[in-house]
Amino acid sequence: MATSDHPVGDNRAFAVEQHGIDHIPETSRNATPREIFSTWFGANVIFTYIVIGAIVGSLGMPLWQSLGVVVLGNLLYVLVGLTSIAGPRAGTAMLTVSRSAFGIVGNRLPSVLSWLTTIGWTTVNMVIGTLSLVTLADLAGLGSGTAVKVLALVLVTGVTVAITVLGHATILVVNTVLSFALGIGTAVLGVLVVGEAVRNGADSGGEATFGTWLIAFAVVAAAPMSYVNTGADYSRYLPVGTPARTITLVTASGSFIPATLIGAVGVVAASVTDMTDPIAGLQGIVPEVLLVVYLAVVVGGTITNNFLNTYSSGMSLLAVGVSTTRTRATMLNISLALAVTCYVVFFRDFSEFLIAFLTLMIVWSSAWCGVFLADMALRRSRYDVDGLQQTSGGPYWYRSGWNVPATAWFLVGALTSALFATSTIWTGSLTAWVDGGDLSIPAGLLVAGLGYYLHARARGLVTPTGASGRAPAPTPTSTM
Repeated sequence: MATSDHPVGDNRAFAVEQHGIDHIPETSRNATPREIFSTWFGANVIFTYIVIGAIVGSLGMPLWQSLGVVVLGNLLYVLVGLTSIAGPRAGTAMLTVSRSAFGIVGNRLPSVLSWLTTIGWTTVNMVIGTLSLVTLADLAGLGSGTAVKVLALVLVTGVTVAITVLGHATILVVNTVLSFALGIGTAVLGVLVVGEAVRNGADSGGEATFGTWLIAFAVVAAAPMSYVNTGADYSRYLPVGTPARTITLVTASGSFIPATLIGAVGVVAASVTDMTDPIAGLQGIVPEVLLVVYLAVVVGGTITNNFLNTYSSGMSLLAVGVSTTRTRATMLNISLALAVTCYVVFFRDFSEFLIAFLTLMIVWSSAWCGVFLADMALRRSRYDVDGLQQTSGGPYWYRSGWNVPATAWFLVGALTSALFATSTIWTGSLTAWVDGGDLSIPAGLLVAGLGYYLHARARGLVTPTGASGRAPAPTPTSTM
């Protein structure tokens, strides 16, 4: 059993975190809701949302509809907030908590998928951060040759390694500080872009089909869906009795605010300039001195975002059952991401394919989220904390380590999601039913979540309390 009883001071900033996926005792729960908000805010002040907004803005919809889609799509960060409730209640990482839904052995499948997805996004951010830093160096007259690329990659990787290896408390502190600086830089950029749109008259676009609207929604919603499997990794250091509404609010709003504002900047920018190349597009409407600020924000944002990706990839690898420490898992994952990044930066750029592939990975995360939320609702966020740490037997062993109904509904939900997905590398056969649009996220969520909820409730498969081991901590009645 992997439980631990470290002393009060074991989760200190700038000291190596001692916990992995083991249970966090109440004496170590020293995180605050404000820190959780800042962590998510700092991690989401990123270049990716400029790209997302530009894609939505290029689909030909009226400006007001494009902005509306950005808002609606990012509202799915509420799902990240909801899954984060499990962190303080179970006191462990996200893909460890989900053993309650899938079984100790069955949970390895989503854990592997989570591990691959977080490594993939780590790679994307390392590529974006490195190339943005190279552009900054070029603007400063240092050139953009191989030596500059190597130095930029070393800097981006070095900062990511240093902070992520130190762990949870350090990530909270660094992201809290950087969230203010990144937020100010992004606000300045937004004011300039909106001002340019007002002066030049933003292109209002034309009438959009239902299919186009669905594609735009999927583009925006893919970002929050890529986080649903990580929320508890950061909330697990909150006190066990932290109200559910507080956990949901700080997590969801910390992500929603920057994602929506930066996405809106991308939409507006696409209405006044060609954003096929976002950096080149902004060069035409932003003074060079402020373009430098923008690129600095891009670099900082990709790094802070990678703190979460890399940290969660380590949690997912441990949840698979690999016998190693959190720091070793983190170093292994960064090494894998670095190898792919080197190939992209120095040999062959397949960033668009990688992003398309990772976007398609929402077919598993939407189905996983549906099953997990259904399980969480059925058991009222109450977990047998010792049972989650067992490698065999216990309340989450089910049938030979598998909760067969949960796994079945997960697979059905993922298949349904794939059939309704639209991507540059895959188009599902059922997209014709929705005017060529993309309904993959709602389809995966509803089929997997509602299907498993009704099945498990009818069969009495899930009870609100653990069957054995340490008693689950009581959930405040006013929060659920």
